[in-house]
Amino acid sequence: MKPVYANTFGLRKVTSPDGDIVEVTLDVSYKYMETAMTLTKGGMEAVSTPAADQVASLVMTRNSALALRNLLNATLGEE
Repeated sequence: MKPVYANTFGLRKVTSPDGDIVEVTLDVSYKYMETAMTLTKGGMEAVSTPAADQVASLVMTRNSALALRNLLNATLGEE
């Protein structure tokens, strides 16, 4: 069964030749178990397999990524 919420996040970054961060991409997806039917010598068998669907990719400049971090820190507090 597919969840109705995102439960997996990934982060990618693009840097300039000098090593400066140009943009950051936050990938949002959900992972879930899916049932597949397979044929074996004993007949049909249900097998659970992991699956994932991508929900969105948020491409941010360095400044917008810093603004998101500041918003999260203000909301959650810094540790």
